[in-house]
Amino acid sequence: MNANVMNSTVIEMALYKDSEFPVRADLEAAHQAQFDRFGQPGTWGSGAQRIAVIAAARQACIDAGVIEASEDVGATSDVDLPKVVRDVIATVAVSPKDVDLNFYGAAIGGGLTDAEYTEIVGLVSFICNLDVFARGIGVTPRKLPEPQPGEPSRLRPPEAVQEHAFVPTIPNPPEGGGRAKAMYGSFKPYIMRAMSLVPDEFADHIALERAQYLPLEKIMEFEFDYHDGLTRPQVEVVAGRVSALNDCFY
Repeated sequence: MNANVMNSTVIEMALYKDSEFPVRADLEAAHQAQFDRFGQPGTWGSGAQRIAVIAAARQACIDAGVIEASEDVGATSDVDLPKVVRDVIATVAVSPKDVDLNFYGAAIGGGLTDAEYTEIVGLVSFICNLDVFARGIGVTPRKLPEPQPGEPSRLRPPEAVQEHAFVPTIPNPPEGGGRAKAMYGSFKPYIMRAMSLVPDEFADHIALERAQYLPLEKIMEFEFDYHDGLTRPQVEVVAGRVSALNDCFY
């Protein structure tokens, strides 16, 4: 295959090839990797279950007017989600300000485990993030991938303990041991460790943070500018304003 054909193939396969706005290559790659992950077996959900969760979150956002419906949604799933799962999905997708300790307690009381809850919250957060981005650049929500066969790993990190968050988390080093060192490098606040009970979801969260915000090892370097169009203070002002509008308790 010659270089011109190869380049043409890459362009045709681009996730946001129909956008009139340029999208950074690393950002597009991070989003594509997340879409690819959606249909794969997770830690607690199968590929079909994960697609069902994501499709339900997307529909909740469509019903709430957050995003527009698309004629080609991609893959679907015939998994019948329990009511407790559907309730968690709907609230996290369109009214995250209502996620509090009572909400979490109701989810656990309804039959979810803390780790299942964590994976579901991660999936809903990711698809809402990607769909709102698509809306922002004027394209329809991207097609969902086909569910892949296989069983979830169901591996719970033994280092996770109940700290001061709703769900158990892996403590910072040195308390979290070698796993914490490998995952965090150094100290990470709860907002970054929130999904550490399910390390694969934590890794996906960090990959999106890196592409959309900045490399987390640079977070305390306040003069570090990661984006050409915005300085670090401007980034934080936008983030703070959006959080306030969304009633984010952080």
